[in-house]
Amino acid sequence: MKKIFAMYKLKSGISLKEYSEWSINTDQKITSAQPGVLRFEVYSIKRKEGEDFPDQIMEVIEVDSIEQWGKVTSSKAMSKVMETFKNYADESTVKLLYGEKIE
Repeated sequence: MKKIFAMYKLKSGISLKEYSEWSINTDQKITSAQPGVLRFEVYSIKRKEGEDFPDQIMEVIEVDSIEQWGKVTSSKAMSKVMETFKNYADESTVKLLYGEKIE
């Protein structure tokens, strides 16, 4: 089991409400149903007053393998998510981290 952490800012002019509706009705619904995706959670990042943290959204994706995730993101089933993501997220701010639990 692997985890992927995706962090990014919303596109200028997109409200958290607009993004949330898309995330719940499109992204979360489609992505969580893909083979090899064990869990998919999306968080609005909050920060303490005065702290500077540029990202607004964090996705935590638990997958069987990173290779399987690569197949998922290029699959026909994910095409709607991949095509509409750019309407809500500032693609230039996307950061991906991959990790394994230390046991």
